[in-house]
Amino acid sequence: MDTLRALGPLHRVCQVCNLWQWRLDKESGLLRRSRWLELYGWTVLVAAGSYTAYGLFMESSGGEDSVDMVTAETTISSIGHTVDFIQLVGIRVAHMAALLEALWQRQAQCNFYAELVEIDRQLARDLHMNVDSRQVRRRTTHRAMWMLWGYVASQTLILVSKLLAPGSRQFPIYWIQYLLPMFVCGLRYFQIFTAVQIVAQRLELLLDALQTLQLQDAQAQAQQAETVAPAASMDRLVAVRQLYQRVWSLVALLNRSHGLSILLLVGNDFLAITSNCYWIFLNFRQSAASPFDILQIVASAVWSAPHLGNVLVLSLICDRAAQCATRLALSLHQVSVDLTNELHNALITQFSLQLLHQKLYFSAAGFFNVDNTLLYTIVGATTTYLIILIQFHMSESSMSNGSSGD
Repeated sequence: MDTLRALGPLHRVCQVCNLWQWRLDKESGLLRRSRWLELYGWTVLVAAGSYTAYGLFMESSGGEDSVDMVTAETTISSIGHTVDFIQLVGIRVAHMAALLEALWQRQAQCNFYAELVEIDRQLARDLHMNVDSRQVRRRTTHRAMWMLWGYVASQTLILVSKLLAPGSRQFPIYWIQYLLPMFVCGLRYFQIFTAVQIVAQRLELLLDALQTLQLQDAQAQAQQAETVAPAASMDRLVAVRQLYQRVWSLVALLNRSHGLSILLLVGNDFLAITSNCYWIFLNFRQSAASPFDILQIVASAVWSAPHLGNVLVLSLICDRAAQCATRLALSLHQVSVDLTNELHNALITQFSLQLLHQKLYFSAAGFFNVDNTLLYTIVGATTTYLIILIQFHMSESSMSNGSSGD
C-alpha cells in the first residue's frame, strides 16, 4: 500500500468539503481528474461567496436601522458585537480562500503527490528504503482523531456556556454560521500538516542514509582489509543528492498549492486570538466574580484554543522539517572524505553548495516564512493590537461618562 492509498480516507473527507478534486484509480494507482468534483467545488464556492456578501449587506443595513437599540446598549456590548462580527467575516474569508486555492491549484496538488510517488520509488531502488504506508495511515488517523476531539470539546463548552448566558437567543445561529467554515478551515490545516509531515519523513530517511554512508566510511578506515567499494559509496551519495533535489521541488509544490491558505488561515487565527483576548478583557471589566462570569471568561479562552493550537502545530512541524535539512548539511560535513579522490571531493563540495543555495522553507504565499519565529511574531502583534483596542475602549468609556455628567 503506497502513500496515496494510505491517505485515501483523508482525501475522501476533503472531497466532501471541496478541498480535493481528484479521484484515485484503484487499478493503476494514479490520480484522475473529476469534473463533477470541480463543478461541486465551484458551486459551493459561489454559494459561500454570495452568502458572505449577503451577510455583509444585512449587517450594514441593520446597523443603520438599529441606532436606538445600540445607544441603549452598553459600550462594552456594542464594541464586543462589532469585534465578534469581524471575527465571523474573517473565518468566512479564510474558508473561501481555502476553497478557491483548492480549485485553482488543483494541478499543483496532483503534482505534489505524483512527485512523492517518484521519490518513494527512488528511495526503494537506490537506497533500499521503504516508507511504511500502514504506519502513515495509522498516525494520520490518530492525529485526525485528536484534532477533531479538540474541536468538538471546545465548541461544546462554548455552546453550553453561551446558552447559559441571559439574552443569548441569537448565539446558536451565529455559532452555526461560524462552525461550518471553521471545520473546513481546520481540515485545510490538517491537509497542510499531513503534507509537511510527509516532507519531514522523507528528509529523515535521507538523513539516515547519509549517516549510514558515514558509518560505512568509518568502517572502511578501521578495516583496511575489507574496504567498502568506493563506487557503491559514490552511487549512494549521488542518490541522496538527487533525492534532496526532488524533496526541494516537493516543498516548492507545497508552497504553491497551500501558500494562500496558510496566509489567510494564520491571519484569521491572529484575528480570532486578538478578538477573544479582547472579549476576555471586556468580561473582566464587567465581571462580578460569580461562577457564571468565570464561565464566560473560560469560554472566551477556549474559543481561541483551536486557533492558537493550529498556529502552534503549524510552526513547530514546519520548523522541524526545515531543521532536518540543516541536520542533513551537518551530517554531510561529518562524512570521512578521501582527500586523494578528486571525484569524491567534488561531489561533496557540489552537494554542500546545493544544500547552501536550495534551503528548505515553508512560505505563506511569499509574505513570510512559517517557522518558530511566527509564534513570537503573532504574540507581539496580538499584544500591540490588544493595547490599541483597550485604549479605544477606555477613551470611549471616558467620553460617554463625560457626556452623561453634563
